[in-house]
Amino acid sequence: MRTVLITGAAGFLGRRLTSALISTGSLNGSPIGRLVLADLAAVPVPEAGGIDIVTRQGDISDPAFLDTLVAERPDTIFHLASLLTLQAEADPSRAFAVNVEPLRRLIDGAENCPRVVFTSSIAIHGGTLPDRVGDGLNPVPATTYGTHKAINELLIADYSRHGRIDGRCLRLPIVVTRPGAPLPAISDQVAGIIREPLAGIDLTAPLAPDTPVAIVSAGAVVAALIRLHDTEAADLPQKRALNLPALTVTVAEMVAAGQRHGATGRVTYRPDPQVQAIVDGWPRHFVSEAAAGLGIAPDADLDALIRDHLDNREG
Repeated sequence: MRTVLITGAAGFLGRRLTSALISTGSLNGSPIGRLVLADLAAVPVPEAGGIDIVTRQGDISDPAFLDTLVAERPDTIFHLASLLTLQAEADPSRAFAVNVEPLRRLIDGAENCPRVVFTSSIAIHGGTLPDRVGDGLNPVPATTYGTHKAINELLIADYSRHGRIDGRCLRLPIVVTRPGAPLPAISDQVAGIIREPLAGIDLTAPLAPDTPVAIVSAGAVVAALIRLHDTEAADLPQKRALNLPALTVTVAEMVAAGQRHGATGRVTYRPDPQVQAIVDGWPRHFVSEAAAGLGIAPDADLDALIRDHLDNREG
């Protein structure tokens, strides 16, 4: 029976991943016997059938808390927890303590070569980019958050080379759309362009209407994380990292799609220079031959992405 640890389990991706794992009941053909759900926030305890659910609430930058997670001796680690872009820019030292040190301590303490799935990000890329960004482009981050994601990709590749873990990294584009109240994260400000009008809330968009963004649904992320986990190491790229292919749409197309699905909130455009500059520095077309070869695909279209949100939003 497999023990699975999810960090960042109280977040919307963590909750969706937990639900999917409970539904399937196994990973790579091995039944899940124990799910350890860890987060700074309180973690909701889901109905889990025959799976033993353990929740751990604490600060992932606290070594004592990390020791309690290592003591679970997980066979699989889904490492989702992180401090996001604006917070990382405001306090790089705190961000390093949350974004880098915990992964190192988790894999340093790992036993039995666990399979580690890490959520990396489109933010590992910045500056002047080609129109299409594939797996092979070398990261040149333009933010602290992106720098930390790139560091972690190298750590996972190196620890995998040493046989300490069996790691793999999935670089996420902007995930649309998180349910619930808005957050100050740049990606959530993009997601809000769909979420708020669908909830009947007027929105001032922080981006110009013709801004292209690479987006993906939470459902597609979760499916890709599980598929990547179940992929054998021999079928992974040497760097152990690949992009999650995305839909590329403009902000105006997102607004129009929301209106097709009943959005009543009005959208006005007032680009925020900081937000606009960060999003303009991210890849516009996010592709991956490696992902395609593993059966990992983007959402079928923008309407399918919005349906994923509507079918899974809270309240």
